[in-house]
Amino acid sequence: MQNIVTRPIVVLLDVYETLLDMSPVAKKVNKILNNKLGYTIWFELLLQYCFLSNATDSFHDFNTIASSTLKMSGHRLHEKVTDDDVENTLTALRYLPVHEDVQEGLSALYDLGLRIVALTNIPEDTVRERMETTGLISYFERLLTAEKIGKYKPAKEVYEWAAKELKVEPSDVLVVTSHGWDVAGADNAGMLTAYKKQERQMLYSLSNDPDLQIKDLIELGNVLKKLPVIQRNF
Repeated sequence: MQNIVTRPIVVLLDVYETLLDMSPVAKKVNKILNNKLGYTIWFELLLQYCFLSNATDSFHDFNTIASSTLKMSGHRLHEKVTDDDVENTLTALRYLPVHEDVQEGLSALYDLGLRIVALTNIPEDTVRERMETTGLISYFERLLTAEKIGKYKPAKEVYEWAAKELKVEPSDVLVVTSHGWDVAGADNAGMLTAYKKQERQMLYSLSNDPDLQIKDLIELGNVLKKLPVIQRNF
């Protein structure tokens, strides 16, 4: 499926799962919770309480919610989660490997003259540290974190804020993500969407389909390269 007819101005990339491989954290959490579904239970609970933060205007930073929900997951599975377990899990988020397609894919997007920006729910210092140590930071114009406005994706306000920060219209932004809820949120804000397929993720069948589905960033670069560039007057 491809509904994108002209090249976007900005490629807005999700980071965790889309660029960075969460498998090491999944293995660690499964071991802590002594359950092969432990990571899935924790991550779903983490998202649930991030969304609760949005709904109740009671913002808590991502690491605080991650810590609380990991202990809640342990309680649900009758496993004690220590402060060291929490700290080790949060530390692991700083050292995740990059998916194999990312370096070549970002290079291709950069060569097309696209503005490449990250938009994540994770604290900026965590993302920046990983982008710098992997050398990926050179491809990015900006690293944007939803925490700056006290909301989490997929709240509409996050995407609208990102567009304003970048001084573009939402319709000129292509959001690339491996999360169905992120696709739905970006679409709701009037942005173009590209879903990067991942084994552990799937689209939400009750929201609009993404404008594009890709296997990796290399394919994304190949698709966008074929699209015409529309000259805009600013």
